[in-house]
Formats: sequence, structure tokens, C-alpha cells
Amino acid sequence: MSSDDLEYRYSLDLAPGWVDLTLPDGSKATAQKLAAARVAQFNPLSLAVQKTSLVDSMARVAMKAHESGAVVAGTYYTDSGISIADLELAVFGDDGVQPTPRDIQPMLLEWENMEVVGDSDVRYLDLSAGPAVRVQAAMKEKKLFGRGRLSEFIRYAVCPAVNDDVVLVTVRWATVQYSEELAHMVDGMIDSLSIAPVQSDGEDFHA
Repeated sequence: MSSDDLEYRYSLDLAPGWVDLTLPDGSKATAQKLAAARVAQFNPLSLAVQKTSLVDSMARVAMKAHESGAVVAGTYYTDSGISIADLELAVFGDDGVQPTPRDIQPMLLEWENMEVVGDSDVRYLDLSAGPAVRVQAAMKEKKLFGRGRLSEFIRYAVCPAVNDDVVLVTVRWATVQYSEELAHMVDGMIDSLSIAPVQSDGEDFHA
């Protein structure tokens, strides 16, 4: 079977507290249905927000992630239904071009309408899925007047050995007191990154 007959499925196991908001399609109806199912898993007595508001919020996050090209999307919630962090896994690449983590690292600091502030924590790692670079930093909104809001992020760029893709996992949050906890969870989740070949018809490939 030629390589043209193969595609790859990317998956990531989300840690407890994370809600999977990955959409199979970009329809609002699907997003609302998914969000309603996820909200039904919360204890209604613990919620600090109305269920309808939480459903609408989840649906918007799911739609936004799908429109940005994410193949895995998730949000970390408190038991009370407060959103703390968003996660997106996206895949990029050009056929025949296989960049290294060092090639990609400067791009991880680039954000639309945001600028990185302070020092960045940059680490190069060898993951089971392939060589990777991890960047953690703070950033703020670019504004002509006043101070932009501060937030933090972790980005992992993984270069799989099996193809020319680049897997980009981005986690972003604004609540500083969760930074250590989130970093620990993200570092744990990245170890579960799975890249499996599938045939063009979507069936799992077995050599």
C-alpha cells in the first residue's frame, strides 16, 4: 500500500477535570448537543453558573476550536463550572518538508494580537511520539491604550518520526494560581499523544 493511501489519526488523553469538546463537524446543532451532554455530567448542585449559560459557552468554545482546525479540543473546568484553561491540538505540515523542533521553536512565541512578556521557559524533549519542543511563557494583549490582559500558555510542538507533520498542542489560561497545576497536567497529558495510521477510508491500518 502506497503512503498516499494512509492518513494519521491524532489523539490525546485528557486528564480529570478536562472536558472533551472535539467536534466531528462544524455545525451549531452538533456543538450544542455535545455541550449539553458534557454539562449533564456536572453536579447541578455544585454549579455556580446556569446550565444553559454553560452549554452555550461550551458550544462556542467547541465551534471556535473546530474553526481553527483543532483535531482535539478541551477545556479545564472547576466543579462549579468555571472555565480555567483551553486546549487545542492542531496538525500542520508540508509534504516533503520535515522541520526540527529547533526550526519550529521561534514560531511558538508568535501570537495574533498578543505579545510574549518576560522570559520564556524552553525545553527540548524526546517523547514517545517523536522529538519535541516545549515553551511556557506569559503574554499580554496588544493595545494602543491601557494595559492588555495577561495570560499564560504552554505550547508543545512534536515532530513525529512517521510523517512530515507537526503536532501543535496549545494550552492557555489567565488564572495564575492554577499555573503549577496546569503545567503538571499538560506535561502528563502530552505523554499520551498517539499517532496512528489509518487508511483513506478511515479504517485503522494494519501492516
